[in-house]
Amino acid sequence: MSVFTPLTLHDVSEFMRQFDLGDVLRIKGISGGSENTNYFVDCTRGAFVLTLVERGPVQDLPFFISLLDCLKRSGLPVPFVFRNREGTALLSLKNKPALLQPRLPGEHPDQVNPGQCAALGSLLATLHSANCGLQRNSDRGPQWVLTESMPFLHTVWSAEQSWLQPCLTDLQYWLSTTPELPTALIHGDLFRDNAMFEGNTLSGVIDFYNAATGWTLLELAICVNDWCIDVVDNIPHVNAERVDALLQAYTHSRALTDNERFAWPRMLQLAALRFWLSRQQYAMQHPHQVDVLIKDPDYFRLLLKTHYINACTP
Repeated sequence: MSVFTPLTLHDVSEFMRQFDLGDVLRIKGISGGSENTNYFVDCTRGAFVLTLVERGPVQDLPFFISLLDCLKRSGLPVPFVFRNREGTALLSLKNKPALLQPRLPGEHPDQVNPGQCAALGSLLATLHSANCGLQRNSDRGPQWVLTESMPFLHTVWSAEQSWLQPCLTDLQYWLSTTPELPTALIHGDLFRDNAMFEGNTLSGVIDFYNAATGWTLLELAICVNDWCIDVVDNIPHVNAERVDALLQAYTHSRALTDNERFAWPRMLQLAALRFWLSRQQYAMQHPHQVDVLIKDPDYFRLLLKTHYINACTP
């Protein structure tokens, strides 16, 4: 959540005048992400997060607001959006769409344990079962991933051609022939830095700006690729205990289909490729910008290679 649009205490104080949340005591820019401007805002009546939306179509923001309202009613620990005195949630600051949300308790998990993975699995099952009556097509869906990756095969990823070329060819064929897989509204970016824990209790899930209708199995693969991987001597290893904890908690409420079990090895690859690609693109778009958080694409290069080799090994 890098600060793309700097704000002063005066800017935020004037913005907060439309709420009944007390005086602004302090603000602090949040540097832990890469797409929107976010500030912690401490007031006399609580602690909040102010987001200026920097990426994506503005017309989708009512979807996110409605989704968070629905998930809050479903009992999930998500940051609903505050309305001002006129009942408006989608506001504006510095000519950017602005949202005010509560600051959720807890800390981002660092050394993840099986209990936290089980809590995540249970939350995902509830999320995927939520009946919100909403739908949104992702602008970074599976076909986008394959289409955008192909040019990199002959440029910045050319050193990986020996294994990446057959990997991408296989994924493209699989994607064109894959059978029906269950879909639902998914978070789409539920990395550890978008979750808050108090011990093993999942106290908050944030940053729903990639939420869309998609394969629920893809969501599970995205989470496994961040929550259930140990890197030893620069080589990623899947931690089976944490994977089992996550999937067992999830399937307690939502059993996987035969098609999903068959698709799992390639879904792990697709999830790794998706974030290798987006991080590579982002690094190329923001070269040498010290004020923008650039997450290392190489982690997902190594992880995709590991998943591909594992899938090819009898």
